[in-house]
Amino acid sequence: MSNELVTTEVTSLYRISTDAANICKDIVLATARKIGDRNYVQVEGWQAIAVAHGCAASSVNVERVDGGFRATGQIRRMSDGALIAEAEGFVGEDEATWFGGIHKKWKWGKERGEKIWWDETLPKRADYAIRAMAQTRAISRACRSAFAHVVVMMNANLSTTPAEEVPEGGFNDDRQHDDKAHEAPKPFELSPEEQKLADEAKAYADEIALCDTEEKLTLSVKRHLTLTLQLVAKLPKYHQRLFQLIDERRKSFVSEDQEMPSSSILMAGQSK
Repeated sequence: MSNELVTTEVTSLYRISTDAANICKDIVLATARKIGDRNYVQVEGWQAIAVAHGCAASSVNVERVDGGFRATGQIRRMSDGALIAEAEGFVGEDEATWFGGIHKKWKWGKERGEKIWWDETLPKRADYAIRAMAQTRAISRACRSAFAHVVVMMNANLSTTPAEEVPEGGFNDDRQHDDKAHEAPKPFELSPEEQKLADEAKAYADEIALCDTEEKLTLSVKRHLTLTLQLVAKLPKYHQRLFQLIDERRKSFVSEDQEMPSSSILMAGQSK
């Protein structure tokens, strides 16, 4: 298989993901759950992303094992049933929410930063509910393994950790963030590696603005595929702005009167 063919196929798959991000964004945000200081994607959002890629998410092999209930989540392509991704979901006996026991809870006190803690005794949930949660976690985890990059592309401050796996109140770093919420934010700085990517992104934006045909734009996108993937992982907001530029450039080929914004759009809010 030639490099050109591989690049074309990867570019096509990447385009499908960016389209899916735009199509599913409203559903994902509407069903997302805020836990602690972060927003997490629930199973309904993950399933919407899978469907947008022509895939179906399901669970199999739900079983009682030592320490809890386990299920296997699978992502299969609808057209031919091919297995795309697989992951495990687990509900442990150490989770008081599901198996009962003492659960630590807290609320804000009257003083700033004061937390009031107390113990809450929870009953064991029915087995069917525990089995259902194992399946839900398995589906979300399988979707996450295949489509986490799509959540990043949405550029909506969403965590890629499935909501069903997050404990009440969030993880420890979320709680620490809550405790420090009154502190003044530190100025944002790019690392040397990120600054290099940012400079390359600005140059890429200038090149996009100079493309005067669909063919030139397509070739430019192919040349910068590696840079685009790096931006998705490290500077997603830069990637989002580049994607906007590309879409606007494509539209300009249809409407000659539409102006193409320059790379200055990349300078608006340098934040990850």
